[in-house]
Amino acid sequence: MQLLLLNLVVKAQDIGQLAKQKPFEITGTAGVGIGTYSATGIDDRERSFSYLFNGAPVISIYGVSFPFSIVVSDQQRGFRQPFNQYGISPAYKWLTIHAGWQSITWSPFTLAGYDFLGGGVEAHPGKLRLGFVYGRFNKAIAADTANHSLFQTPAYKRTGYAARAGYGTERNYLDFTYLSAKDEVNSLPQNLGAARMTPASNIVLGISSKWSFLHHFTWTFDVAGSLYTRNLLSDTLGSLELEKANFIKKLIAINSSTQFFTAAQTQVAYQNKNYNLGLQYRRIDPDYKSMGAYYFETDVANYTVNGGISLLQNKVQVNGSFGLQNDNLLHDREFTSHRSISSLMLSYNMPQYGASINYSNYGITQDRGLNPLVDTFRVARTNYNFNGILRYAINADSLSHTFILVGNIQSLVDLNHFTASQNEANSKTANLSYQLGFLKTGFSINAAYSYTVADLPLMHTVLTGPTFGINKLLDKGKLNLSANIGFQQQQNNGLDAGTVINGILNGSYRVSKRDALNLSLMYLKSKSRNQTLPSFNEKRTLFNITHAF
Repeated sequence: MQLLLLNLVVKAQDIGQLAKQKPFEITGTAGVGIGTYSATGIDDRERSFSYLFNGAPVISIYGVSFPFSIVVSDQQRGFRQPFNQYGISPAYKWLTIHAGWQSITWSPFTLAGYDFLGGGVEAHPGKLRLGFVYGRFNKAIAADTANHSLFQTPAYKRTGYAARAGYGTERNYLDFTYLSAKDEVNSLPQNLGAARMTPASNIVLGISSKWSFLHHFTWTFDVAGSLYTRNLLSDTLGSLELEKANFIKKLIAINSSTQFFTAAQTQVAYQNKNYNLGLQYRRIDPDYKSMGAYYFETDVANYTVNGGISLLQNKVQVNGSFGLQNDNLLHDREFTSHRSISSLMLSYNMPQYGASINYSNYGITQDRGLNPLVDTFRVARTNYNFNGILRYAINADSLSHTFILVGNIQSLVDLNHFTASQNEANSKTANLSYQLGFLKTGFSINAAYSYTVADLPLMHTVLTGPTFGINKLLDKGKLNLSANIGFQQQQNNGLDAGTVINGILNGSYRVSKRDALNLSLMYLKSKSRNQTLPSFNEKRTLFNITHAF
């Protein structure tokens, strides 16, 4: 049995409003659940009996909320890294104090949401935009050679700080951000064996800005330069002269593993009441890194156009985008990949009926880089996706009818005729559903039929089947009873592959405003025509009690 206390971060709290808050308050939910499971024809995929206690209490002290999550179950699981993470950011007028675990974003390329344990301050007197934080960005984690079943990625202890200085408002501002972080060499043994971890250091300088003009236009840009030393133990370059930039050697250890990267993005957007248009450019060097961010898609440059329009008093919506992307920015890779991404969404909605169409297209082609490209292995593919929804409702005093038709088409087209027969694939899906509601009695009936065709190399699969369900509300809506049954048949290359039948009975009862009960009975029967796949039956029950306090 395991008790888990999950992380919590407290948002900024205005100290000026503390007198109006309750000194102490506990709210939240708690629940108990038990379940049973049995199977024939296959090995059990679950425990025959299970239990679960879960709670989500929220402790409030003068309006500052501390949410918790508690889980106790029969499942054996554990994680050695502590999940308990607390953070608080009290605010008073233009001053905010950060303490504990924090996730702060000042720039997409410098300090961008990386969780750290520490403290800091943000101040916005007038139009000044100031900030400083310091903390531990990584905890030292050594490889556990004694317990191979418990894998944890080794890491050095990493500490760092970030600062921001800017001027302006949310509509118009100019910010400078700086981040410096470094691994502590002695926080882990130097001989890490297969882990091949090396201590690193990083400084990043970024500029972010936003300008609004002519009432409807905005221009934003973010640029950053990152000086990253991958291995602090590498040979130093003591004789390196950086001329006017020689002061950088005092900020970061520069050696044979040090690299400099840049990243930039900019966008011009027009926003009106009924339409919008945006142009964006983004470029990130290969291997760009910042110790204040988790992940970047690197070695990429893309151009994007997006826009939308609203017509007929917002009844008609049209949105679309088109983008071009390429890699191999430094022209040092064997091949260069070009991608095109486009999407279009159309919708028309009225209270009783509506329709929407979504289309997306993703294409990729390759050109030569350092080496010539052999046509036999050239990548040239396009992935299409089309989705449509039609709905129609008839509402009367005592009856309601709802019809919904959903269709989807996906297709992967290989434009290289040498590889098309091994890679091309497509699927088509259609689902028609109907719901009949007796409004005065709280009784409803629903039915649906689905049809799916999937074509892969050497395989043609067809899935068809109906579903049927009923629902009834009793005792002034406190008791909800429902039953659903579904049937699906599968054919592979024209041969019967098997059938699946599943049924669910569910009942829930609202005992009071704070208490509720729920009981579910589930049955699954799978009959396979494939001798390598067994036929089997499964039965599940689940009973839950929940309480809100």
